[in-house]
Amino acid sequence: MTTTVKAMLDTHPAGLGGVDREKLARCIEECLACAQTCTACADACLSEEMVAGLTRCIRTDLDCADICRTTAAVLSRRTGYEADVTRALLRACAAVCKACADECASHAGTHEHCRICAEACRRCEQACEDLLASLG
Repeated sequence: MTTTVKAMLDTHPAGLGGVDREKLARCIEECLACAQTCTACADACLSEEMVAGLTRCIRTDLDCADICRTTAAVLSRRTGYEADVTRALLRACAAVCKACADECASHAGTHEHCRICAEACRRCEQACEDLLASLG
């Protein structure tokens, strides 16, 4: 099944400049999914009775969502591709995803939305690491 992300990468006239199409598409998709999940988790945390105990989780969710959205946007731009910028962004995205996954995992036993968010963050972290490794 071809996703919209893959279709757009396939049709871009500039090509991919030797970047692995599957890893790039997966990373963009995981970043977008993670951004949505983190935003929803932060919102769910705000609705919990003990919201004061979730302040760090909310902040980490929102930071992760912002960085994942930005990473997906930058990875989607193929014109004038700059490998060093991409590497730095992927490292930052993987780091924030790890931090968010760790934080959400600490609440996963109590809050199902945090468990789901931790899993999405781990998938995104792995996709960023996989793409980064393929860039050399």
